[in-house]
Amino acid sequence: MNIRHPMRAGAFYEESPSSCRHHATKLIEEAKLPEDLPDRLFGGLVPHAGWMYSGKLAALTFKALAASGPIETVVLFGADHVGAVRQGEVYDSGVWRTPLGDAEVDADLAAALLKAGSGLRANPQAHAHEHSLEVQVPLLQVVAPAARIVPIAVPPTDLAVAVGEAVGKVLAERYPHVQVVGSTDLTHHGGHFPAPGGHHRKGVEWTVANDQRMIRLVEAMEVSKIIPEARERSNACGAGAVAATVAACRALGARRGLCLQYTNSYETSDLIYPSDLDDTTVGYASVVFA
Repeated sequence: MNIRHPMRAGAFYEESPSSCRHHATKLIEEAKLPEDLPDRLFGGLVPHAGWMYSGKLAALTFKALAASGPIETVVLFGADHVGAVRQGEVYDSGVWRTPLGDAEVDADLAAALLKAGSGLRANPQAHAHEHSLEVQVPLLQVVAPAARIVPIAVPPTDLAVAVGEAVGKVLAERYPHVQVVGSTDLTHHGGHFPAPGGHHRKGVEWTVANDQRMIRLVEAMEVSKIIPEARERSNACGAGAVAATVAACRALGARRGLCLQYTNSYETSDLIYPSDLDDTTVGYASVVFA
């Protein structure tokens, strides 16, 4: 049996089962849903930094999806930070192990998706060192303990749209209640990254404006513009996951994206470490599709 072992437990989130469950539960409980949240949601986007920075936004997305109806299976579109992704790399069977236990891969759904072709292939090994989906699974386990998953890593290329469309077509025809979640952070500015907007507060303002460009495209579900925008402006490290999610949700019937909350690492760090001079700014957004 394929077992995907946690690689970032103890760094991005807690390794201890009790501490992990406590933190994940707290993030879910404290997430505040808007009163006008649509009744039917098809999927969403989550950030993937350490929980201290972006966990509350990821929790918000999952809580919103749970409010739309019972979560039974989620297709998870992940980013590629390690260069292991060439196609839609499907983790097609087995489990993802977390401090909270094992999340089962929906092998039947994975097989149905693989038959759809369009750039999808079985490749569990592509997920071995990628954190963008790992940090989501314990949150999902708290929101929906019995939920199954189909993790798919997506490259930041035009292939991502075809992958999303293929997945969305299969879901719409045979699995309409399966939800789709993509994982991305937004602009990485300053610190060890380029700082075209300047430093400190100027850099933060530039980052926010750069992130809003991507968020507007996502909310308008302009799927064909997402990869070119990210390539030009570097405002989504998981651009492939974003494009695939938007394409799949469109196929399922979604017509708009709703940004539930936006923040960035600079603002978070300033609250926790006000004397820290690090001017790195990474953007995070919680988005759902209705």
